[in-house]
Amino acid sequence: MINCKTLSGDNCGVQAVIMTQQIAVYSVLHKLPSLLKAALPQLQFHVVEHGAADALGALQKAEIIIADGFLLSPIIHQLPNAKWIQCTYAGVENIVAAVDKTKLPLPFVMTRLTGDLFGVQMAEYVVSEIVNRERNLFTYYDYQKIAKWGKESFFPEVRTMMDLTIGIMGFGEIGKDIARTLKSLRAEIWALVRKIPEDKEKLAFVDNYRKVEDLPEFLQKCDYVINVLPSTPQTTGLLNADLLKNCASKETVFINIGRASVVKEEDLITALENKWLSAAILDVFEKEPLPPDNPLWKMPQVTVTPHISGISRAKDIVKRFMENYEKYKNNKPLLNVVDFDKGY
Repeated sequence: MINCKTLSGDNCGVQAVIMTQQIAVYSVLHKLPSLLKAALPQLQFHVVEHGAADALGALQKAEIIIADGFLLSPIIHQLPNAKWIQCTYAGVENIVAAVDKTKLPLPFVMTRLTGDLFGVQMAEYVVSEIVNRERNLFTYYDYQKIAKWGKESFFPEVRTMMDLTIGIMGFGEIGKDIARTLKSLRAEIWALVRKIPEDKEKLAFVDNYRKVEDLPEFLQKCDYVINVLPSTPQTTGLLNADLLKNCASKETVFINIGRASVVKEEDLITALENKWLSAAILDVFEKEPLPPDNPLWKMPQVTVTPHISGISRAKDIVKRFMENYEKYKNNKPLLNVVDFDKGY
């Protein structure tokens, strides 16, 4: 994988190695190239500008590519020299959709940005949204603008995290980070998983595990349901209107920070209008940006954020690339390899 030439003597030692891989950086994150060069000055990074006439040609020469997924998807089968591609974010469904399944396996390994790099951010998002809702803080923010004290009761009724049962759909690294954080605040945690682990493998911060076939019970028991699932054929439309009826007894709040495809928008609106769900906190949508005429904007029980629960930060991309590069040059398995059969 690593080409080197000897500067003196016959050894290709640490001080006598020139890395000659073509490493292309193809991203709209403007800080990324400078941070990569500062962190790994011994490597040669070639910045490929989106829309440049020679962009494809430059990428076709590269052995390693660091790139945004939406830029890669149109050219995914046109990278003959690529051996490893590091994606700059977690979701790879646009790339998976662009792959010709008859041409699998691809001639390169693709890795994505996920795990604790997003888990901490998304856990913070979840905690902030739940606390703001349960403590009615948004109302007080509005009161401040008009200099209104607004305290209606000396002992207002509130729920704390330890009063809540919270279900997490999708229990990879991000789901575990969210569960761990919520459990530290004493919430009761339910995890929706493909396979219930053996007792010795169960996590201390999970109170109950359930499988997909247990979804009705899962929805009936949870005050909040958080979707962190990726978009795959198995997860698309997983929550439908009939299933969401199970949320009525708890007046569940639905938080979607995974992928919008887990529930059709019309089913979500039906559940809200029928008060099976008391509210929805939505960071992902079937169409983004969310069109101005979409009814979700005007539903008072809906909170809309513009896909910001987990943001790809240049410093995190550099950290993950450095970790994977060490493994790559030593022929070790890389972190967060994309499985194109599974879709993530």
